[in-house]
Amino acid sequence: MKSKADISFKISRKLFWFITIMILLLPITTRYRLLIWGEYTKGVVVGVEDVQLSILQGLGPDKFPVIQFATKDRQIIEFFGPENFDYPIGKELWVVYDTENPNKNTLLTLGALYASKKSILPGILFIIWMAFYFAFKTNN
Repeated sequence: MKSKADISFKISRKLFWFITIMILLLPITTRYRLLIWGEYTKGVVVGVEDVQLSILQGLGPDKFPVIQFATKDRQIIEFFGPENFDYPIGKELWVVYDTENPNKNTLLTLGALYASKKSILPGILFIIWMAFYFAFKTNN
């Protein structure tokens, strides 16, 4: 008679932290080219705009800070910052932009890097990873 195979998973602490750090770095790695080879400058919050993005009118408009920066060619670029972040007008923020296409840019803040739509999938992956780890964690 065959006995049932004992299926168990053991994840070392080093492996746990390695995978956790890799998941947490995913939102940053989606912009690695810009972060490594982009030009860094200071941008200034010049206003706030209400923009209706959703089809559902009942949700109301979303607020976007308007950020302005000058390229090294003295070209003035304006772009929307992260959705529903309250930055006071006049606040200076670090901006990184592509020198060939300054409209490809991002703020260097945790909010801009981790509160974007590119962070949804890594967030779900992080929750699943934590659930998996704690479900199979051995109590030592």
